[in-house]
Amino acid sequence: MTTTILIPALSCLLGACAMQQYEAKPIVPEKVAANFQQRSLESAELRDYMHAQGYPENLLPIKAWGLQELTLAAFFYHPQLDVARARWQASQAAEISANQKPNPGISTSAEHHSIANGVSPWTLGFSLAIPIETGGKREIRRERAASLSDAARIDIGQVAWQIRSHLRNQLDEYHHALQESAQLEREVALRDEIVQMLQKRLDAGLVSDIDLNNVRLQWQKTRQALAAIQGSLPGLRSALAEAAGLPSQALASVQLTTTIVPPSTLTDETLQRAALTNRLDIQAALARYAASEANLKLEIAKQYPDITLSPGYSFDQGDNRWSLGLSTILALINKNEGPIAEANAQRELEARQFNELQIRVISDLEQARARYQAAQDEIAKAEQLLVAQQQRGAQSERQFDSGFIDRLELAGTRLETLVAEQGVLAAKRQAQTVLGQLEDAIQRPLDDAPLPTAPENRNEP
Repeated sequence: MTTTILIPALSCLLGACAMQQYEAKPIVPEKVAANFQQRSLESAELRDYMHAQGYPENLLPIKAWGLQELTLAAFFYHPQLDVARARWQASQAAEISANQKPNPGISTSAEHHSIANGVSPWTLGFSLAIPIETGGKREIRRERAASLSDAARIDIGQVAWQIRSHLRNQLDEYHHALQESAQLEREVALRDEIVQMLQKRLDAGLVSDIDLNNVRLQWQKTRQALAAIQGSLPGLRSALAEAAGLPSQALASVQLTTTIVPPSTLTDETLQRAALTNRLDIQAALARYAASEANLKLEIAKQYPDITLSPGYSFDQGDNRWSLGLSTILALINKNEGPIAEANAQRELEARQFNELQIRVISDLEQARARYQAAQDEIAKAEQLLVAQQQRGAQSERQFDSGFIDRLELAGTRLETLVAEQGVLAAKRQAQTVLGQLEDAIQRPLDDAPLPTAPENRNEP
């Protein structure tokens, strides 16, 4: 009798020995902030990662950080990639759950009879409950979890591309601000020279106050624009550091260089094919659609109830009794129509969303191509104007050397040439922006340079 009671209890205790134990991992905000502030481009771990990604060792240490180098740093440090990796790990854990078989159950009973008609006054028993899943439910759950895990894995690449895109835009904006600042400095110097010459002519009675005031007003506006663009440089540099997942001081003393996106030589057909086959959000949408199909199959399989076998044994006042029970749910009131309808609607939603995404990708690509062509036309027009103005400027230089025009006229011509140069710079900036949009449309560098692989795990310093 005692042995019969102790066997189930001992089984439970043995099972508990294999149980996992809870481990606390508290978040300390101060430590998180301190780790972030310690991030540096001089990190040995970052250098090892860059070397593992094929960055030439003879170029280390890096003298000038461009898009390639900053992308490597961003893929190593950026917290959004840590979040995407954590989501993928969670989906991988869900695969383990989906693959688990249901545990059997056990029950015991003991009865004492006050009137013993047999050999013993005790009735002792135990029974097992062995669940049997029908309709291939476990395989379908595993299929759905694998599809969701694939979608989460693809999302890591999607996040990586978004980080690179944002980093490229911030780097372009910072370098354009530097170029614009240099041109405004030249413009301020020229306008200052013109103001001084007009002041002397005003003192001599050769010009009116109105002429000088108009020129001085333009000079003040240019100085204000220069001050504004120079004042924005620290913020743009900080934004660039944020785009790379770094604290602001990490880029404080680093030389930065820009990377010109090469003009696209791909045909419309090649670009569209690249967009539809290479875009990670399309691949992730396909994986989510596969998961919705598996979910529909699972809900349909649930129409068929699972079975529970219940073999048992009892010692009944000296009599050994064996039993075998079977239980299931009778699908009389409903046949899982509601969840099937929801799963079917979810699959239809995923299909509609995929269609909308694909059409949007094609539309974005076509618009980017049209904007790129318009930007190329603007560059051509701006360069034609600059060439014509440079020719007039050269003529003015010769006339000044020959004494046919004075220094004020020469300064005015130089100012017109500078304005034409600013027009070319603005047109090229717009073209670079559109080329970036074209890269985003196909999610692939236009120069076909391979993207680095984000590290699977990274330990904070």
